[in-house]
Amino acid sequence: MICNKKNIAILVFALSQEEEIKRKPFLKNSSLQSDLTSRTITLVEKTGLDYFIYNEQLQLGTNFGERFANAIHEIYQKGYDAVISIGNDTPNLSKVHLSKAVETIQEEQSVIGPSFDGGFYLIGLHKETFNRKEFAEFSWNTSNVRKELYTYLGSYNKSFCQLDFLHDLDHFSDIINIYKTLPFLLKKLRSVLQRIFQKGKKTTSSGQILLLHISLKTYYNKGSPHLIY
Repeated sequence: MICNKKNIAILVFALSQEEEIKRKPFLKNSSLQSDLTSRTITLVEKTGLDYFIYNEQLQLGTNFGERFANAIHEIYQKGYDAVISIGNDTPNLSKVHLSKAVETIQEEQSVIGPSFDGGFYLIGLHKETFNRKEFAEFSWNTSNVRKELYTYLGSYNKSFCQLDFLHDLDHFSDIINIYKTLPFLLKKLRSVLQRIFQKGKKTTSSGQILLLHISLKTYYNKGSPHLIY
């Protein structure tokens, strides 16, 4: 059975720039957060799917799990059969990943985009696979949440497609891994990451600074060439 694209919606579940900076001080006085959000919306619009942006003003619940589960539930309540959820803090997210996610959902499978920290940057679920209560009770914001999701899907005997592993930008130290894998064509994001690195030197140890310098210089021309706008 093929799921109609009209019945698939994308949820961009993310904080506003102001709230994001409170949680990630190293982004202060940087355009990176707004740049990432703009790029994410551009990628989403290219899918041709309906999409909804839920920042902290629309998120309802007492903790992350409740807010995330409630947001997905609200979209199903609008009449959609499947929801693909992403954030705005994965610089290497590309149209290739979103296209594969849509294709997988249309084939009646779930889809997961795993992140290296044990979580995920993308998840696509059909309505019949979504249990709001169970979903809200996952160990969110820990390295165990992806394993819990795999177990959860197994309980539904639901097959799923796993996309590429990518890095989320959660900490200053993540700049290394993101920069060295960011496509060379994304010059603007590279430039902003470099500026953040320069400003962050004062609060970083000398050993970390040396490693960052080596990483930023050595890997400048490397990256997956197909992961572009």
